Amino acid sequence: MAELKTLKQLVYDADRQFSSEIFISEYIGKKFRNTSFHEFRLACDSIAVWIQKHFEGKTHIALVGTTSLEYLSAWFGVQCSCNVSVPLDTNNNPENIADELARSDSKMVFIDDKHVRDIPLFKERCPQIEYYVHLQKPTEGMLFLGDMISECEGQTPDGDVTENDLAAILFTSGTTGISKGVMLSHGNFIDNTICCPDDNFHGAKVLTVLPIHHVFCFTIDILHSLWCGMTVCVNDSLFHIAKNLKLFEPEYCTFVPMIASTILVKMQQAAKKIPLKKLIAHETFGKKLVAIFSGGAYLSPEIIKGYKEFGIDIAQGYGMTECSPRICTGVVNCPKPDSVGKIVNGCEVRIVDGEIWVKSKSVMQGYYKNPEETANTLTPDGWLKTGDLGYKDDDGYLYITGRKKNLIILSNGENVSPEEIENKFAAFRPIKEMVVYDDNQVITAQIYPDPDYKSKDIQAEIRKKIDEVNDTFQPAKRIVNVIFRDKEFVKTASRKIIRAKINE
Repeated sequence: MAELKTLKQLVYDADRQFSSEIFISEYIGKKFRNTSFHEFRLACDSIAVWIQKHFEGKTHIALVGTTSLEYLSAWFGVQCSCNVSVPLDTNNNPENIADELARSDSKMVFIDDKHVRDIPLFKERCPQIEYYVHLQKPTEGMLFLGDMISECEGQTPDGDVTENDLAAILFTSGTTGISKGVMLSHGNFIDNTICCPDDNFHGAKVLTVLPIHHVFCFTIDILHSLWCGMTVCVNDSLFHIAKNLKLFEPEYCTFVPMIASTILVKMQQAAKKIPLKKLIAHETFGKKLVAIFSGGAYLSPEIIKGYKEFGIDIAQGYGMTECSPRICTGVVNCPKPDSVGKIVNGCEVRIVDGEIWVKSKSVMQGYYKNPEETANTLTPDGWLKTGDLGYKDDDGYLYITGRKKNLIILSNGENVSPEEIENKFAAFRPIKEMVVYDDNQVITAQIYPDPDYKSKDIQAEIRKKIDEVNDTFQPAKRIVNVIFRDKEFVKTASRKIIRAKINE
């Protein structure tokens, strides 16, 4: 078998190796809809042929939707047609979607039912778009994905791509400023898919929970499953996680810390009534769970410890869109829970003035039509400046201490990382969300108390905890002002708080 280099090859290799095995499992209308690797490849081929019949040359094709057989068939159909996928956040507002459609030079859009009403706006702002395709059903004035597949059924697309060809443009949700289009090649995606050994994943099930336009979800859940022969179980809503965990009984899940924390709190509450923690874990995740993988933000060691008490291992990794995304992989039964995992194979890491720099085959080609930001982020010799502060140890584990752009520099010259302070409260039940920042040279904390937490005086409990944490810090790092909020902070699609909007 030829060395794996492209996403098109990944789809075909998966068909050859795992043909009749289940690749995608969905629960729709109280019935399971299972799609094999072979059926998936055939759908991708049909879509690819249709695209090649209607476009010449390299074409950018956008997708706006949630995880489903239809969405993934369209995504990889674009790849099998040797073109460029542009996955956009379906939860973004229509104006932002229109902006990214325009800036990505997309000429065709696969779209979900949610945004059909926004097509007049898209047509006004994006006159370059030639086709709108509904992912789920026939709709007046649009093409339908099912018709495209039927029209070209049994046909095979022409051409091929190389590992250096652009595969996708993924917009960073961005906690500050305008989103940037990260250009990832076929080689970037493939390197990040195979940068960790296949640890007997074949035949296992993973419940995919996170937004599909997010590279953490796409690489870890989808690409990794194609490579290893795993079944992707589709969670249709964040509100249905508990139901779908019981329904699919996966061996693996991928979470962001906020989801992990929310589920842990519910298990801890249940444990007050039923002291059998193993039973609670089985009731929550099913009896087949091997491990949970967490990424997207820092996971407190206290949360890892909390899951351990229920007999569940949660492994923390680290990465960023610009690195496809893995820089570190989560380690099951990690001996160093303070770390963000072990640096993946083929990735070099060095610390420059406290900032983490990385170099690997997974590092992006640059930002689409944004040479200035590309130059600010990539060095001429290929090092990616992550913007994260941290250090590594002799065993290859990486540790994050904060974000460079968030660093508070006080008038006395002291440098304070707000994340270092915030992480001390990550597992503190009365606090739902917290942001620490500099307000006129005073360390200030805005706090959104957990509305579900029962307390006679929740603010008093929180202030007591702040006093306890302050006692562990030198004076420069102590919280002086506390502001309580009555609503959540504004967040990105990956549930990261947008610090520039903390007063909204």
